[in-house]
Amino acid sequence: MKLKLTPTQNLCVGFLETGFELIQVDDQFFFVKGDRKQKVLPKTLDALVKRGALQATREGTYELSVEFKEYRQQMRSTVEAKHIRH
Repeated sequence: MKLKLTPTQNLCVGFLETGFELIQVDDQFFFVKGDRKQKVLPKTLDALVKRGALQATREGTYELSVEFKEYRQQMRSTVEAKHIRH
């Protein structure tokens, strides 16, 4: 899994983490939550799949991969940093 994401890819992950649903209308993809709608390019989704952040489901939709969710959880956990003397 390649963990470095572009700002656009990170924004897409944020949409999914905050409850937006990814839908496909014809050949276009949108993040939808209530009356909010944000277009996303297919190449952005493909890049997220290649980096291991998204996985395609059997229904043809996308969701965050288990490995990526674990990585995000690990990065958000508060770990006490050791003091360094310079």
